[in-house]
Amino acid sequence: MGILTLETTEPWFTWSIALIVAFPLTVVVLGELIHKLEHKDSTWVSLLRHIQRFIVPLLVMMLILQYVLELGSEHLAVKLVATVFWILVIYVAISLVNLTLFSDSGDSSWKIKAPKLLLDFARIIVIAVGSAMVLSYVWGFELAKMLAALGVGSIVLGLALQDTLSSLLSGFSLVSSRQFRVGDWLEVGEDIGKIIDINWRTVTLVNRDEDVVIIPNGDLAKNKFINYSYPYPRHVEHVSFDFSFDDAPYKVKEALSEAAMETPGILQDPAPVIDLVSYDEFSVKHEIKFFIADYQYLPEIRNQFISSVWYVAKRKGITFPTRSHEVLLQKNIEKNVHNDEDKKYQILSQSALLQGKNENSLRQIARHSNVYTYGKGEAIIRQGKNSDEFFIMLEGRAKETYIDKKGNEHEIRQLEQGDFLGLISLVSEDADNVSVVTLCDSEVLAVDEVSTRKLLTKHPELSSEIENIIERQQMELASFDT
Repeated sequence: MGILTLETTEPWFTWSIALIVAFPLTVVVLGELIHKLEHKDSTWVSLLRHIQRFIVPLLVMMLILQYVLELGSEHLAVKLVATVFWILVIYVAISLVNLTLFSDSGDSSWKIKAPKLLLDFARIIVIAVGSAMVLSYVWGFELAKMLAALGVGSIVLGLALQDTLSSLLSGFSLVSSRQFRVGDWLEVGEDIGKIIDINWRTVTLVNRDEDVVIIPNGDLAKNKFINYSYPYPRHVEHVSFDFSFDDAPYKVKEALSEAAMETPGILQDPAPVIDLVSYDEFSVKHEIKFFIADYQYLPEIRNQFISSVWYVAKRKGITFPTRSHEVLLQKNIEKNVHNDEDKKYQILSQSALLQGKNENSLRQIARHSNVYTYGKGEAIIRQGKNSDEFFIMLEGRAKETYIDKKGNEHEIRQLEQGDFLGLISLVSEDADNVSVVTLCDSEVLAVDEVSTRKLLTKHPELSSEIENIIERQQMELASFDT
């Protein structure tokens, strides 16, 4: 009977033992590492799974074919397994570079903030080099002949695809120079929009009408474009207005400055700049230059500002001239004077604070008071600012708020028709201790300081009532600071 002997010194035996030990151990180690990283929501989990499930088994299979079964490197099975193995190695290598250099790079991260176009180009280079190595190392192709063939083919393709290649190269040049990014607002010719995509051939914008605008990279490279977002996001806006020759420049500039200060989104530092531009045939042209932090919100801020200018100009008696304006205005003034005074008197006499007071005094106040119109969101009085008038709500609604020492805002009450505001200015020269902001378009009756003093002289008890109201209000406000 023959005896089967096992030659332990044979290379195939050594490789078999090594693979039997190493393969399970490697799979177990990678499994434990993946399990720990899963609890940390790590981005490395996917890459390690590919190594565990594909790279390691294919490597073991390739080693078995070559060193255990002792199939030559020219055997078809070895070449097929080696090709699949190296393709997966190239894929894992690209993923590794993305994870270590490019992914999840925050502002303080050391990782590179590379545009998608640049990453695509880098991936193509790595795939091309890896594919050439596989063809040369595994399948025995001569690289010199391959390069020669590629050179001829490149010339033919280059001639056939000149415009396409021009856009590709322009796109690579623009993106690598980082002159704009996805999310930036770009102006190209007559088109203005937000960048939503950058690829090899085009830049895609979506404009304010939500239309998609596609611009070839070649056009961007050849022509001027304006980036409103990067690297300097602050934007300057110019707005012009025509006012009457009867309105003094200082008065107009005060009105424009007040409207700018009341408009959310307009920066106070740097402050708006207002210039008198020209004297035209029927008007005087003024221009205001104001700053905003983000170009994206320009339409809303501009609209709000232009609306505020109308309200402020109306309150200050500033006119926007037209050829027929003066004639039409004069015809209607005298007709409405008596009705306006009666309306003011009715509001004054029905208010809780002035009810029962002398009719002549109230009519005198009505005669010398003014009706002001405020747009939604405008401040009638501001905390910390001095006012030489007090106000009575005629129409609309407003809210009274207080900002405590910690900077927190508290709503005190809502004001409606007949309510008083700005009472502290009646009895002292202190600044207003609350703010009043309109909740809708509103009208208020503004009573000047002289008329108020005359009324208080004739009715001393009114001063006591006002002082009591102010004292109660100050006690209420003090509770927010404790």
